[in-house]
Amino acid sequence: MGRVKLIALDIGGSLINDNNIIPDDNIEAIKKAKSKGIKIALITARMYSSTKYISCKIKADYGIFSNGSIVMNLENKIPYYEQYIPNDVLSRLIDFAHENNTYIHINRLLWELSDQKDYFTLKHMVLNENYPSKLKSNVMVVDDLNNYCKNVEDVVKVVFVSEDNMDTFKELIERTFPNLYITEYYKNSNETAINKVINYIEVGTKPDTKADGLKRLAKELNINEDDILVIGDGKNDIELFKEFKTTGCLKNGIDEAKEYANYVTSKTNNEAGVADIINHFIERR
Repeated sequence: MGRVKLIALDIGGSLINDNNIIPDDNIEAIKKAKSKGIKIALITARMYSSTKYISCKIKADYGIFSNGSIVMNLENKIPYYEQYIPNDVLSRLIDFAHENNTYIHINRLLWELSDQKDYFTLKHMVLNENYPSKLKSNVMVVDDLNNYCKNVEDVVKVVFVSEDNMDTFKELIERTFPNLYITEYYKNSNETAINKVINYIEVGTKPDTKADGLKRLAKELNINEDDILVIGDGKNDIELFKEFKTTGCLKNGIDEAKEYANYVTSKTNNEAGVADIINHFIERR
């Protein structure tokens, strides 16, 4: 293992606890790492908009969003890499959602929106109540999605959400949009902020992974991949654990992620497991 120069942090189930709060010990461990000159990158399925408060709280330097579809410098908000859905395809996706009576969430580079105040729009609005104005998520509800999006050219992904099983709906997406990719299918996500258990499917233009995004960032920063510490817990972190040598998994992580991680902490995300992983790899060096 090399000397750690960059820490890539997953958010949900890792950095934040089940109440969407960053434990104080995590903040302190990250602060110590940064004092040693180590850079911090958020690496998540989320978008920039819904991570503003988190990135500010830990003073993150970079963001790898939408499972690798966006790689961004957080200081100037300029992407090193981005993938967008063409307007004509976006219009078809919106119509598809309406025809199937399914909630659709639009993720732009810096904004998130839907035509319903529910699920992810509602979640971000609820969480915004606790954030200062400049750090609130950029989220909105619009009356006519097709009209709003007709000249929008920075849509990274769309998310379909339901409280019902979406296996059949997933197959329908794959048949209807053979040139698009399902980048994540998450079942039974317990969204405590809105007190709902949901299923959701994320759709984008390329099968990007977190590992792809982190490799792009490492190349952009001229950092050796062996000098990166990766911390995560879930299915979309497995590829990272396979591709990178210095990795830590939370106690609450899924079994397959633990299998590929170098170090599995005895602490969960509710017990500042991220701090334990950082201390394991950083403080003793």
